[in-house]
Amino acid sequence: MASDQKNLLIKKIDGTLMQAMLASKDISQLLKIAQQYGHFHWFNLTDRWENKAVENHIFQFAQPYLKDLRRAENPTKITHVISEGHDTGGHTPLCLNIVKEQKARGREVELFITKRATPKVIEEIKLAGITLKSFPDNGLPQLLELSKQFLQSKAVVLHINPDDIVATLAAMLAEQNGIPCFFVNHANIHFSYGPAQCSAVLEITAASWLSTAKYRSPKSQSFLGIPAATVDRATLNALNLDNLKPEGSYFVSVGTRNKYRLNSDTQFIDFVEFLCGQKQQQLLIVGPGDAPSFHKLSDAARRNLSVLGPTERQTTLALMANAIAYIDSFPEGGGSSVVNAMSLGLPIFGHRISEGMYGDEFLSPSMEDLRERVSDFIDNGPDTAALQERSDFIRDHMSIQACVDRLESTISGENCPIPFNYSNFDMDLDFHHREWSQTDNLVVPPIIKINKS
Repeated sequence: MASDQKNLLIKKIDGTLMQAMLASKDISQLLKIAQQYGHFHWFNLTDRWENKAVENHIFQFAQPYLKDLRRAENPTKITHVISEGHDTGGHTPLCLNIVKEQKARGREVELFITKRATPKVIEEIKLAGITLKSFPDNGLPQLLELSKQFLQSKAVVLHINPDDIVATLAAMLAEQNGIPCFFVNHANIHFSYGPAQCSAVLEITAASWLSTAKYRSPKSQSFLGIPAATVDRATLNALNLDNLKPEGSYFVSVGTRNKYRLNSDTQFIDFVEFLCGQKQQQLLIVGPGDAPSFHKLSDAARRNLSVLGPTERQTTLALMANAIAYIDSFPEGGGSSVVNAMSLGLPIFGHRISEGMYGDEFLSPSMEDLRERVSDFIDNGPDTAALQERSDFIRDHMSIQACVDRLESTISGENCPIPFNYSNFDMDLDFHHREWSQTDNLVVPPIIKINKS
């Protein structure tokens, strides 16, 4: 599909959904269309990062249904909201680690789930003694219930999906009643509902801070960070990894299949051929599972490559702890896995293509530089002083405790700065949007009927 044709389709779908929302006279229908609107821009990486006008229009439409709700006197609880809880990825542990740490500090905390969570996630929440509430019904009933609950809170922290319009509207009501809400910016490269409506956007990386400042209209920003997992070496060492990890020394990489772009990009596969084929090093990739691209490797490379599907978090940490070095996924870099690799003191290598996290001095500006750095490591070993400095930085600034300190400071009215100098690192904030615009990919909402030809 030609780029100009794709842009016309995007504008047509956007306009059709906007008109449908303006014409809708039914709150339940309006919320459904709004969710489709958010879903469309979220999954398509269009150049629309937010739409405050849509949020305000729907809130005005919903206000008559919310007029009898009242704020509680002197509320003390902090309410965290997550749209979905998953066993893999970094979104869920970021939320749970923060809530559990606040609970351990004696804070009154609760967690709401607006869509769904896996049994494992629910069990983890219950074992931590955290009050859990779920709201399976979409639409007006969910909006009313969430709004009632938010009005009983001292503050609200949103870890929501980009299309979660209902949680955003409840937060708007809370803000209107003087209850501060905070948006954790997991959606740093996507459209999202919510950032413009909250008291502050809690940024998790330098890139998320810069993208919010450039493409959104936040009231304020404060740095949260991605908390590193608390590592208990004894627990990790007790796990049986015999059937999972290669024998002998190995590199490790962790990520979902889309982070490596295995179906559309050859750069990571070319690097695997270099590392496993040419350099005869073992590589364990955790997360993507088998893919046709791996079968294109040479026999020598395939002999030195081990690939796992989604793996339980503690097992993943143990596999990382036993590795000699970490390979950051590319073209889309990792998040929590990179932070954990730093915390574990692993040498880290990767290819800087898009936005960065914590300065990312370990990322190479070119594939040639990456190969040179890896070759030097194989020949000469790691720079132990640099690894210790990086690990100390994570301990001091990106531990769960440090991240919760910043969260609680933000709730108290402070804006926390980024705790490192990121100005010397070039961050391409448009990379993913530019890449997507050059593909034929277009997710069309099911309520839209459109002729692409």
